[in-house]
Amino acid sequence: MVAAAWGRFTGHRWLPKAAVVVLAAALVAGFLLVRSERRDAHNAEVLDTACGGVLPEETVRGLLPGDETWELHGDLDLTGPSGPGPRTLLRCSLNWGASGGLELAAVPVLDVPLSGVRPTDLLSAGAAKEPDWATAYRTATTQVTAGCPAGLPGYPHRVTRFRVHASLDDADGSEVPGAARELGAVVTAAANHVRDRGGCGGPAVEPADVRPPGPVEDPEEESGEVPPSCRWFRPAMLDGRAGGRDDGRPGGVTGDDADVCSLRVPRAKPANRRDHVAQVVSVSWRGPLLPEARTAYGAELAALSRAPEPERGEEAYTLAVWAESSCSGARTLSRVTVGTASSALAADRADRILDAYLASSDCRAVKVLGKVWK
Repeated sequence: MVAAAWGRFTGHRWLPKAAVVVLAAALVAGFLLVRSERRDAHNAEVLDTACGGVLPEETVRGLLPGDETWELHGDLDLTGPSGPGPRTLLRCSLNWGASGGLELAAVPVLDVPLSGVRPTDLLSAGAAKEPDWATAYRTATTQVTAGCPAGLPGYPHRVTRFRVHASLDDADGSEVPGAARELGAVVTAAANHVRDRGGCGGPAVEPADVRPPGPVEDPEEESGEVPPSCRWFRPAMLDGRAGGRDDGRPGGVTGDDADVCSLRVPRAKPANRRDHVAQVVSVSWRGPLLPEARTAYGAELAALSRAPEPERGEEAYTLAVWAESSCSGARTLSRVTVGTASSALAADRADRILDAYLASSDCRAVKVLGKVWK
């Protein structure tokens, strides 16, 4: 009976071929199913471990192509309290295909090391070029700068901010449309992971805080822009030309522990051939820079109570005025210098210029320490 059935089967014109096709299809389907299950298991493991396991899995799974195998590269998590103060706090990269990839990084916002606390030192540090790892956020899909009031552990100087940025590129290397909004949850989770592990304190990062980076500004193209630390000054304070600042761009830096501004003012009605330009330099120190400033200017501060009148016949006169105050709740030491061709002009305007400078920073409980001619 079996032999007869087999004979009828093998003698059929198309049934053996159909059976072979069905069997092959079943084998292929089984192979694809096994491969898909292995890929899904691999991808799930990658998501579970990447960036210290901080990634929101459902969000990331929705961003990445489910029919590709994701590979984890550059995985790093140094956010713990025993971290060595690295340049990178958190980093991971999930790649697929030829160029597709999700990249996430958290980096500290570090101030350029100061060589001193004088205005020239502060201005030089402010003009220093940032390294590539610190500026990568400018070309990312989205980013956030988060505060860490208690300070990140492991750094020689207090680090109270860090930045998290993420990018998502398609298989052809182009940025995925609409990715910035979806990546907001990823960046938020990473930022709060860094905050929690570092004991930062302060408010948590919210998705609304995350946004695409703004346009990159080229300092060389900002010749008409006044630095924030210099916006308090008005040329009329030294009888300057209307709208007049010197052709040289004002130099200014605003930092956590110091602000500085240096500018030159073309005089509207020069009294003589040396009276074409006046100069003003303002600087304030707070926090850890206060003792350094007192040391650097020790001789000048000691001379405040016995400063002699300037000698006549000099080509230029510079008067420095010092004050202590509380600015935005922080104990602050401030110094303003006024440089003119006339000692009378500097003596007459220095107090008013100091008042305007301190008022612009909402400084209270001001105590003028004295003046000294330089």
